[in-house]
Amino acid sequence: MNMTPEIICEKPRSEIYLSDCLEVMKTIPDKSIDLVLTDPPYGINFVSPWTKRKEKLQNDKLDDWQEMIIPMLQEFKRILTDTGCCCCCCGGGGGKTPVTAIFTIEAIKHFNLIQTLVWKKFIGLGWRYRPSYENMVVLSKDPKDYNFYDTTKKCSNVIEGINQDIPQYRGGEAGFHDEHPTQKPIALMKKLIEIHSIKDHLILDPFMGSGTTGVACKELGRNFIGIEIEPKYYEIAKRRIQNTTTDMFCMEGVVK
Repeated sequence: MNMTPEIICEKPRSEIYLSDCLEVMKTIPDKSIDLVLTDPPYGINFVSPWTKRKEKLQNDKLDDWQEMIIPMLQEFKRILTDTGCCCCCCGGGGGKTPVTAIFTIEAIKHFNLIQTLVWKKFIGLGWRYRPSYENMVVLSKDPKDYNFYDTTKKCSNVIEGINQDIPQYRGGEAGFHDEHPTQKPIALMKKLIEIHSIKDHLILDPFMGSGTTGVACKELGRNFIGIEIEPKYYEIAKRRIQNTTTDMFCMEGVVK
């Protein structure tokens, strides 16, 4: 377990850890994170239907996931600023395990529930009640005083027009890097970053996966801390963030 971060870039600062997020978060100072934006395991023992790959994610069995939720939420609350928010993907789209309900029942013991978002991503596979959405739970410490920067007055709790990334898998083919099976679109993460943070804020993704949140942060001029326990996904995230450029308008402070 590596408790020393690898610095990918200095401005905006991106640092990533190949480690267990519960251990790394213990080293993060109180009230230092402006936004937690993450896509943790869902406790459903997920295997992507889009590839032939059958390997499973760490901590994705229901018992492991439920055991992880409480210390995770406790650390989130400690390290978030008083006005900071937590946006957490919670599955959805069908299935026999009510993941969003289980997570929300525990989350409201620690946080205020701002909203449960519905991301309409596509029409899924299957014949009966085909899954076509995921939930994202948005939390804050205070029920009224939290970071919210959307000024359009059209910010809906249903997110449409952003389709799910389909993971590419070629079984170790030379020159090709397999993607994460639950990789989220950059546009989705950018949308939430822009709603709940501004330039130079510090954003944490403790379940970094292939680094989509880090890519979105770098493009938008946000500082980023990412943590990933799987070496292969850590390397994918590192490469993606390194190859990302910050929008020139963000660098100049033109946009929020």
